[in-house]
Amino acid sequence: MKIALLGATGRTGTELMNQALDAGHEVVAYVRRPDALTSREGLNVVGGQLDDREALTRAMDGCDAVAVALGPKISQHNAPIMATAIPPVIAAAKANGVKRVVVLSALGVGDTFANTRYPYRFGCRTFLAANFRDHVAGESQLAGSGLDWTTVHPGPLSDAPRTARPLIVDAKSGTKMPRAPRTRRSDVAAAMLAMIEDPATIGKQMLITSAVQAA
Repeated sequence: MKIALLGATGRTGTELMNQALDAGHEVVAYVRRPDALTSREGLNVVGGQLDDREALTRAMDGCDAVAVALGPKISQHNAPIMATAIPPVIAAAKANGVKRVVVLSALGVGDTFANTRYPYRFGCRTFLAANFRDHVAGESQLAGSGLDWTTVHPGPLSDAPRTARPLIVDAKSGTKMPRAPRTRRSDVAAAMLAMIEDPATIGKQMLITSAVQAA
């Protein structure tokens, strides 16, 4: 499978890129800084800005799916990243006949706030609020796009090896996630890669956390 990836220089995106390449997929990494990535077999690095529809359309040529693993730096937590990126992603995907799009979001974004518990939900309404509004502004455009989309909603991310059985559920199940829903980037990357080929997740907000904790 040939996967277009946005966010390959971020920690979650790098993990997703490496897992995809290790699994034998071809990856087109669309990044602002091509020199930040090391050459690997199966990896095609394309430079471009998030709002450049023409460059993104060229990058997606021949791709089977799109994975979006964008995230702001701490110093840019108010930046409109998803609101900027999602419209050209939709346009470029349609121009290339690419139907499958999997987007990294966060637990507590939009309707998934109902799946949170205190104290995490306090953060959703305070220091995470601006970033979450940006996610909603971008992701809300997927529903009417005609694409086969899935959004993936982890808790606070950390770097560690994959766990054996992360908790992954549809937000509409009403499941309440742990009070401190820590999630490993390696688990998120594996879940996103699996969901690309899982039609059961199309049109869904999928929740994920690495450690299932007591209520």
